[in-house]
Amino acid sequence: MGQRALAVVHGVIPDEQKTILGSLLPAMENRGFTVEIVGVDDLDSVDLAGLAFICVTGSPDSVYDEKLDWVAPERQFLQQADAANVPILGVCFGGQILASALGGSVSPSPRPEHGFTEIDTTRPELVSAGPWMEFHHDTITPPDNAEVIARTEHNVQAFTVRRHLGLQFHPEITPECFDAWRIGFTTRKRPIGESGVDIATVAADIRRRAAAAAADADELLGRFLIHAGVTAPVA
Repeated sequence: MGQRALAVVHGVIPDEQKTILGSLLPAMENRGFTVEIVGVDDLDSVDLAGLAFICVTGSPDSVYDEKLDWVAPERQFLQQADAANVPILGVCFGGQILASALGGSVSPSPRPEHGFTEIDTTRPELVSAGPWMEFHHDTITPPDNAEVIARTEHNVQAFTVRRHLGLQFHPEITPECFDAWRIGFTTRKRPIGESGVDIATVAADIRRRAAAAAADADELLGRFLIHAGVTAPVA
C-alpha cells in the first residue's frame, strides 16, 4: 500500500475543503498519509493505483436525486475503487453513496436525526456507541452482503462490506467544520436550519464536545484502518 489517501468532498468552495474534513484530516495526516482532496468534478483525474484508502464526506444533497448529474459518476468511481480493492470510508452522504454503489439504496428517513446521539453497536471494537454527531435527512438500506454493525431506532448507522465502512453519522465534526456547513450548504436546497433544528444549541454542543469528538474520530479512523488491513506509515 502507498501513503496516499483520497478525500472526496461535496458542495464546498475550495478554501473550505480542508475544513470540511474536520478532525479526520489531522487524524490521517498524523498517521503519515498524504491526503489528496478532490471535488466530484475531479474524480476522472484520480489514479486509484497506490491509494491506501478513500474517505467520502457529507453533502446536503441526496443520492436518489435524479437531477444531480454528478451522483452516477461518483457511484461508478466508488465501484471502480471497490473492484480495485481500495477500502472506502463513507461518512453520512459518503456512507449513503457507498451503500448505493455496492447494491443498497437510500431514501428519505422517517426520522431525521440532528445532534449528538448514542447508537446501538454490535462491533464496539470498530464503531463505538458514541455519542456521535448526527445531521441527516436520508436513511440507508445496505446491500444484501453488508453487515449492519450499528443503528438507532429508525436508521442504520454503520455497515461493513469487505474492507469498506459506511457511516451515517459525522465523526469528523468540529466547530470550524460546522461553520463551513453553514456557509457552504445554506444556499443549497436544504438550508441547514430547516426542520426545526436548533442550530445555536447544536453549535454549542459541538464546541463543548470538541476535544472528545476529535479523540473519538481519531480512534475510529485507526479502527477503520485495522478493519481495512491498511498499515499507516506512522504508527
